[in-house]
Amino acid sequence: MANPCTGVTVTWGGSSLQEVVDVKIVAGGSLPIGRDSTFALDAGTIEIACLHTANVSLAERGLKKTLQFTGGGLECSTKAVFQTLNVAGKVNDVARYSAVYRIVME
Repeated sequence: MANPCTGVTVTWGGSSLQEVVDVKIVAGGSLPIGRDSTFALDAGTIEIACLHTANVSLAERGLKKTLQFTGGGLECSTKAVFQTLNVAGKVNDVARYSAVYRIVME
């Protein structure tokens, strides 16, 4: 099965996430503030799943750095706060890491 993230490099604060296999972006919410306008209070989150290592430490939780995507005709970056790191059980000696970042509007 093809990996849709093949050729895409993801870094957070200059540290590369290894063997990225999935990227999920969840849009945040907004509130009406009057006269047909809304204000985005929550820009959303980005969950990145990788097979080798997420290359982050839980000690970095709450830190804001630049999250950057490059490759596959894509180049974008945003400021993001590292929220959580989950590690799923190993299958054939390969663990699946999921790192969640909150998008920061500046």
